[in-house]
Amino acid sequence: MFSDDPTHALVLGRMAQEGDTALAVLTVVSGPLGGTTGSGALAVSRERLWLTQPQLLGGPSVASVPLASVGAVTVSGGGTLLGAPRALRVEVVVDRNRLRFRTLAEREVAEAFAQAVADARGVL
Repeated sequence: MFSDDPTHALVLGRMAQEGDTALAVLTVVSGPLGGTTGSGALAVSRERLWLTQPQLLGGPSVASVPLASVGAVTVSGGGTLLGAPRALRVEVVVDRNRLRFRTLAEREVAEAFAQAVADARGVL
């Protein structure tokens, strides 16, 4: 998978180093409205869920977990706030813990990512 999005470069590069290939990638942002304190990416491969996120000091970090530890991925929210688009909420269950992210991607892109995770996990 190739992307011209710089937030994807780190996670895709790390995945390549590990011999893994992304099935789907989603840019995520931090801050209550999204995008105020940095961005990262979620990626899914046939065996792992990957995350890169900015850190306060130093460069961004990359982590991954096996898909056996990953539960449902849900997308909600959106709409507008004071005329500006609101970030979508993306919730990923990992080891029964809910990890919450925001994305400025279109709903269709976020839902396609959630479906790619479900497909990789073998969930119909």
